[in-house]
Amino acid sequence: MGDIGRTRTGRLADDFFLMVHDDLSGRPRLSERILGLGLAGALLAELIALGVVDIEKNVVRLTGYQMPAVDSPGASELAEEVLRDVEAEASSLPVQDWLAYLCQLAPERVGRRLEAAGLVYFKASALKALRRSGRWIPVDVHSAGWPAIDVKLRIYNGKADPHTLMLFGLARATGLKHPSLWEVEDRLQDPVVWEQTLRPLVAFNPALLDLLGHTEAVVGSAITSGRIS
Repeated sequence: MGDIGRTRTGRLADDFFLMVHDDLSGRPRLSERILGLGLAGALLAELIALGVVDIEKNVVRLTGYQMPAVDSPGASELAEEVLRDVEAEASSLPVQDWLAYLCQLAPERVGRRLEAAGLVYFKASALKALRRSGRWIPVDVHSAGWPAIDVKLRIYNGKADPHTLMLFGLARATGLKHPSLWEVEDRLQDPVVWEQTLRPLVAFNPALLDLLGHTEAVVGSAITSGRIS
């Protein structure tokens, strides 16, 4: 899902994780719950892009296709773990149920995947009383900032690929405010321009566009109910 540099894994959830966390401090730009929901959406999108799951009538279903080898583009051990979760569910579940389930451990699981790739490290908090036990700190500031800059450039120049559009869509779905996206902020707010921007996703895989809609709905529900921490 898109070209990558030497310091990116090419996986959607990894890039979204880096966009959500401050390049220097590792401080998340979203609340714990909203971050988890965004990453859950990204993890499901990775499986859709790999062709192993699909969305039919708002339900996540297996396609019957085999998961590519772990060293294949976009594949990973984490993707295999999430797929096993889906396979273990005897009856298919609605997309929003999967988002609610996966969001609980998504930040930790994606953080560990990035740590294994050498892009972040975990810094434990000195204050044990804090609910959060620490932060994920980028190993390289420039590498951590590139996903958001790449999204801005591709959207601004009309050269967005599905990977870029999904990152842009997740930014809208979660309400992410990133300083590098200010030049394309209007496209996140204007419904007509927004629809035009994401239209290419329909040709690539309409399930991805459906997934963004479900993610935005679950985020909205969490905010309305006050369950964002």
